[in-house]
Amino acid sequence: MNRFQVYAHHRQILEHIQKHTEKSVGLILDIIKEDKGAIEDDDFDLLHKILKHMRSCEHQQCAPKQLAQEIRSFILSQLKYYKKPNYPLLVCLLDLVKSNSLDDTGWLIGLGCTLWYENSIYIVRKAMELCLRAQEKIDKAEPALFTNVIQYISSCQQHITAHNITRFRSYEYTEFFYTEVNRVMTCDRECFRLLAQIVLSLLFKLSSGEMIMQLADKVQEIYHLSSSEFLPVLFDICCTNDDSTTQLLNTVLLLFQEHPSSAQVIFEPINVNPHTLFIFFIYRCGNSHDILVDLLLENDSGFLSYFYHYVVYIQKDITAFKLALTDETDIHTIQTILVNTTRVLEGGGFPYNTKPLIKRLNRLEEQLLH
Repeated sequence: MNRFQVYAHHRQILEHIQKHTEKSVGLILDIIKEDKGAIEDDDFDLLHKILKHMRSCEHQQCAPKQLAQEIRSFILSQLKYYKKPNYPLLVCLLDLVKSNSLDDTGWLIGLGCTLWYENSIYIVRKAMELCLRAQEKIDKAEPALFTNVIQYISSCQQHITAHNITRFRSYEYTEFFYTEVNRVMTCDRECFRLLAQIVLSLLFKLSSGEMIMQLADKVQEIYHLSSSEFLPVLFDICCTNDDSTTQLLNTVLLLFQEHPSSAQVIFEPINVNPHTLFIFFIYRCGNSHDILVDLLLENDSGFLSYFYHYVVYIQKDITAFKLALTDETDIHTIQTILVNTTRVLEGGGFPYNTKPLIKRLNRLEEQLLH
């Protein structure tokens, strides 16, 4: 079959699976025959779509769920045909991690770490994401990932220039078309964003004081390259959309709540905490309540949960919040934003009960007056 015929055939198979027809089980078993050998990229793509369907499907007769173990075994068996996983196989391995189909994900971190210096930007991105997702499933920090992070940061310090960072920060920059950075490292803004997420994920799991200090030293080295530009660079690279912004704000908040000692060792020397991040976020929003309200309108974005818990956090740490205020975003700016946000919330039209949040905001306004 030519490529178009393969595409049409796979589309028919996927329709059967999505509609839960009687043929679904047989069609999947035909895809994952043990004697099939190394499969084509198009077959991996079909398996990716099947696994993606499995994660979201709640139907009792979902064929992929019935054959989850067989699908997992088949995908893992494909590793023996490759010295290094190709991109389509990496995508399917990532699917297995996302769908909790693997009892042990630690070995995947070791596999992913070997691919951070590949020539293909797509391989590098997916390998870093695989390491991130696998680490999130493990109770303890994986030593191989920690070592790789330290080495990768050192490589960036050696080979990434200020010009590269400026290009990554540009509003015109896009990940769709990769432009070579240098001949040593294949990386882009997405790689740096994933690296930051991996560092934060490790901080939740690190128990060794020595490792925490080693990571803190690396973070401080980066900070001191340009301390005044640290937050702008962090936001330009890690906060390219609403979801990534919310993720950064919420992750740092959780770190300070759940692992305050580790968080302070890492972040206090570089003047980063939940307050400085939130205030800089407000500054980036034009010191206005408009974007804040837009984010609060999205019930499933995660921002509502973050914002509510952060307001509670401020109320318990009001002095530190006031100390984090700046000339650009002062207490009067915050008070105005709170008043306007509360007024909009009281006007209705939100897809949830706004009363608990309004109550918290009113209390916070009172605290800021004293």
